[in-house]
Amino acid sequence: MSAEESTSSGEEWGVKRKKVTKPKKATKPKKSAPRPKKAVGKAKSKDSGKDDKAIVGANLDSDSDDDDVPLSAAGHYVSEYEKKRLQNIQENAAFFESIDIQSAKNNLSEVSGSAKKAARPRGLQPRKNGKAPLPPPRTRSLRLQNKNPEGAQLPPKPEPAPLYQNMHVERGGPTYKHFFVQRHSCVRRGLTGKHKGTPFGPRKPAGPMDMTATNVKGDDKGLGDRFQQDLHRLAKTSIPKSEVKERLTLSQESFLKSAQSMTIAEERLAKVTPERIFSLAVHPSTTKMLVCAGDKWGRLGLWDVESKEGDDGVYLYNPHSRPINCLQFSPVHHGKLYMCSYDGTMRCAEFEKDVFSEVFSTEEDRDSLVKYFDFLSEDGTTCLVGLGDGDVAVIDTRTKGSEAEHLYPAHDRTIKTVSVHPTQRHYFVSCCNDSNVYIYDLRNMKKKGSQQFVASLYQHSRSVSSAYFSPASGSRILTTCFDDRIRVFDSSTIGQQTVKPLRELRHNNQTGRWLTPFRAVWVPGRDDLFVTGSMKQPRQIELYNDKSALLHTYMDPDYLTSICSINAFHPTQHLLAGANSSGKVHVFSASSFSPASKKSPGSPRVVLKKLAV
Repeated sequence: MSAEESTSSGEEWGVKRKKVTKPKKATKPKKSAPRPKKAVGKAKSKDSGKDDKAIVGANLDSDSDDDDVPLSAAGHYVSEYEKKRLQNIQENAAFFESIDIQSAKNNLSEVSGSAKKAARPRGLQPRKNGKAPLPPPRTRSLRLQNKNPEGAQLPPKPEPAPLYQNMHVERGGPTYKHFFVQRHSCVRRGLTGKHKGTPFGPRKPAGPMDMTATNVKGDDKGLGDRFQQDLHRLAKTSIPKSEVKERLTLSQESFLKSAQSMTIAEERLAKVTPERIFSLAVHPSTTKMLVCAGDKWGRLGLWDVESKEGDDGVYLYNPHSRPINCLQFSPVHHGKLYMCSYDGTMRCAEFEKDVFSEVFSTEEDRDSLVKYFDFLSEDGTTCLVGLGDGDVAVIDTRTKGSEAEHLYPAHDRTIKTVSVHPTQRHYFVSCCNDSNVYIYDLRNMKKKGSQQFVASLYQHSRSVSSAYFSPASGSRILTTCFDDRIRVFDSSTIGQQTVKPLRELRHNNQTGRWLTPFRAVWVPGRDDLFVTGSMKQPRQIELYNDKSALLHTYMDPDYLTSICSINAFHPTQHLLAGANSSGKVHVFSASSFSPASKKSPGSPRVVLKKLAV
């Protein structure tokens, strides 16, 4: 509209309008604060509903030189910088569209989705629970709410008597047995799911139990039968004495050379028990790798290392209801595996009869734990058992019944381990959680009153986890203590009242609550070598000599990634098994154990060749 027209229209309304002339171009004023950019970046304007792309295009095509001129009804302002930025966005979008970036993204997702899956874990596999979901919890009854039938609140019930109500002071302090007054009154702590808040399981029925694998069901029962037949053959085989003596005469350098060749592979790692492992044993057979492990809730796992049948050769049994703390094969009859448990019983797995026979049991009302045992006789017919209340029991496996032949008080608190002298079998060493380690003579022990020990091993300031005589001559005693020390004592001349350590090794033994405590053990047939677990990174198993010098570490960053608290050597061969607190067993073996060995007739499994040093 021209100036004249605007003037005339203004006169019609009685308003004087000045003539508007186009002003000359003035200098640019100072730029105000930049406008918010988020309104420009949106696909659609909330106020006007117009397409911002069209607006941006109009802005880029505008010939206006004034940056402050409004370009849309919504009041958008675009500066030179903003124009350049929007132009870059358009150019980038056009470039991505030209190279078809979306299809390349879809192809990459398909490739990554079909990546190779991780290797399947060996051993026991988690079973899927096909049961229907549980119904919602019902409302609590009036009885549980402590109300009468009319709904009125009843007076509170009296609190139960404390667990330690009958505790009394005896020889310097309360003993461990005083805290187990009520039968099965302890409650599992720190557990979740179906185990949370449930009491310890009751003791298994007295007498023999069938040796039937619990993880073999349905169509897999044939595998369990074949495994039992293999155990029958193992029970009938005997180990030549020449192989036992071979390790005794082997020099430390030669043994170390062979030990350094021991390695682990993927097939040497398997989950053998569902829960934390408390004990470990390796069968002395030279024709089959058989590793046995006892876990926290009384289950026994037998692992045929070179088998791939079923759960990769793992067979699970349930002979006890509490932790199995010690496993040992009979020194003469290799078809008998003895075990003791915190449920107060000691059993023997007889491979030929397919039963778990009961060897010893404490009075059920007494609720005394069976903590450890060792063979008193060379043929394994008599045993020395350490109990949780500080007593030691002598049992004879040939007699009927499950009672002890003799019972002697040895410590004021719970016994951790007992170890019998290999040549003078009337001597034994026992350790306790009150830091005391004593050497006793069975011939001089009394059934009542305090005992007179032969010697005391001082220097321990905290609970002692284990104490063992050296297996060849008994001239050394190896102890593991929570004061972060592993000590070697000289027991060649028993008779002194106090025995001081020959060597003292500083070693981190603080395993904490969730790991099985370390127990350093001698290499079978050697008085100068022992192995122990380690808290170091990378995870490893350590081999020391009797001078506390570290000779070798067994490690593998791919297959040994956890702490092996419990370790056991094969009695005659170069094979080491280490167990962690999640139920897994790691096996280090020499190269002659694997594929190069010959096959046994009538069996697809590999037979172990005798190691040639």
